[in-house]
Parts: sequence; structure tokens; C-alpha cells
Amino acid sequence: MTDLSMLEIGAPGPFLPPWDNVEKNARRIDQLGYDSMAFPDHFAGFVPESIWTSDITPLSFLQQSPHTYFEVMTIMAACAVVTENVRLISAVTEPIRRHPILLAQSFLTLDHISQGRTIFGIGAGEIENIKPYGLDYSHQVGKLHEALEIINLAWSTHEPFSYDGKYWKLKDAVMSLRPAIQGRNPPIWIAAHGPKMLKLTAQFGDGWLPTLLQPRDYGDKLKTIIKHREELDKQNSFTAALWNWCILDDDPSECERMMQTPLARAFALLYPSSEWSRLGYEHPFGSDFYSLRDYIPMRYSREQTLNAMELVPDEVLREFYMCGSSETIIKMLEEYVRNGLQHIILWNTTGMFDLERTRSSFKVMKEILDYIKNR
Repeated sequence: MTDLSMLEIGAPGPFLPPWDNVEKNARRIDQLGYDSMAFPDHFAGFVPESIWTSDITPLSFLQQSPHTYFEVMTIMAACAVVTENVRLISAVTEPIRRHPILLAQSFLTLDHISQGRTIFGIGAGEIENIKPYGLDYSHQVGKLHEALEIINLAWSTHEPFSYDGKYWKLKDAVMSLRPAIQGRNPPIWIAAHGPKMLKLTAQFGDGWLPTLLQPRDYGDKLKTIIKHREELDKQNSFTAALWNWCILDDDPSECERMMQTPLARAFALLYPSSEWSRLGYEHPFGSDFYSLRDYIPMRYSREQTLNAMELVPDEVLREFYMCGSSETIIKMLEEYVRNGLQHIILWNTTGMFDLERTRSSFKVMKEILDYIKNR
């Protein structure tokens, strides 16, 4: 039996209107003893509005559009004020919609509001939040690299500084705000999957926050980061985290039913084509499809999306979702911990597929939390 006593567990931070529900849910997450709340930074959602209809999801009765998100910095600040212990993570932002100096200032501001509980989650960005808004998504890894250099520079000096990069050029810039706790900047957790991003994580990160990785693949990528850190002689503490999607119920047949619902199948289209290929299938959006780089849901018709959903195989669904009872999920977590996992954010998506199973799914979540916390 693998010891889970050191595993930290988080939940998605509430990010949908109305504010009253956000406040209530943030307080509850804090009171239940979760270690973190992770907030997405999106303009657009993960599914086309063309399938946001009652025959696909009951959520269409409650939420007009799949593209509904509170602005991440504002909602993190608001939730920081109404909580006491839980850490708040941006999961994740990027330096294309916000200038690196603005990010440096914003996260130090959040650090003060939260009294040192903010984690700066950042990645190279998702094309759905970039290209439709007239912004340039090209060279996104290079832009992230420069942005991290600029942020570290801004956090290291009160004096005016300059930076001569390919994507940003600063001359006599200054940003003198400092963290709430002297000498302790907000930890930077980087969302990384590919080789260049893994190396960037080793160079600049205090943590790693990928998503949708199987345990062995997670362990292999973490070993790559650790190797890079050793080569760079990095001595800072480092947290290996993960964000995964869950369907939770005590009844395995109910989990199987919900996993086969249309919306669950639509989300599974986000699984990269490389993973489909590994399982022996071709992704309906192409053999080189990678959702972060290629998927703009607003540009997919209802017919195109419905046809693609029909082609999602069971093997993809079972890898995309952590699915089952508390006992089943705990066994999965043990395998991840054996591969180096230290912090898991479990997104309980059950209510998206059957509103009537929402309450019972959060009972399973609480059982998982209690098991880990009481080890």
C-alpha cells in the first residue's frame, strides 16, 4: 500500500456566476480542508456552443453558454478574501493576453490579498483564448521563456531595468512591489507537456502542473524535469502537481453510463491525437491534432462535432477520466504517487453529465479527501 499522507489535494475554484454561489463554495472548499483551489483563465470554453443544447447537456438550462468565466485575477482576489487556509492557483494563465510586467504585479498583489497563499500557474496558452481575439499565438513557448525571465527580473530589483528580447523590449522599466512575506515570491507552477516546456519548467518553475497524463507518462516526464533541474543545479523546492478530470459515483454502472453521455464524449475530444494513436485510433480532427494548439471550438459546426463525438472510443474515455468510487480513485492516486505526484487537483465533472448525481459525487470526493487527510 502506497502512503498518501503527504499527498496534497485541491479542487477547482468556483468561476461561474452568480457571486453568491462562488462565495459559498469557496468558503466550503476552505472549511473542508482542501489544500488548494485552482482557477481556469479562459475567455472561451472547451465545447462548441452549437452543441450546448438540452439534448446534449442539462447544463444548457442553467448556463446560457459554455463560454462563461469570471476573470481569473478578480475572482482569485475575491475568494482569497473569504477564505483563510486554502491556496489559490491560476490554472493556468499565459503571457500573451497579459504583459509579463502586469503578471508580475498582479500575482504579487494577489499574494498580499491572500497573505501568501497564491500560486502563480502559467503556461504557453491555448489557441482558443488567443487567436479569435486578434492576438498572435505563434512562438508561444519562446514568449513564455522571455516572460518568465522578465518576471524574475522584475521581482529581483527595485531599480529601473531593461530587457532586450525577441518578443519584448523594455527600457528603464520599474516595478517595485514585493511579496507579502519578505523573500518569498509566489511559487511559479508551469503547465508543461512537451520537451521544450519540461526544460522550461526545470529552469523557472517551483512546480509542475500538467493535465491528462497517465501515471507512467507522468512519472517519465517528471524524471525528465528532475534531470534538467540537476543539470541546472536547481536547489529550490519543487512540487509535482496534476489536474485531472473525474466522474465519481459509488455505482460503477452509473460511472460507465455518465462516461458515455454526449458531453463527456465531447470533452474527450481534447485528448491529443498522439494518445489516440497509441491506443490504436485516429483522432477525428486529424492525426496531428493537439487541442491546446489547434482547437477553437467556436469554429466547429454542430454536425462536425456530433460526428466526432460518435467516434470517441471507450479506451479514450477511460484514460481521459478518472472514473469510479472513492476506493477506485484512491487506488489510482496511489499509482500516481508512486510516480512522483505530490499535489492533485481533482475536477469533479459528474454533475455536467447528470445533475442528479452531483450530491452523491461530492460525497465520494469528501471520502477521498478524508482518507488522504486522515492517513
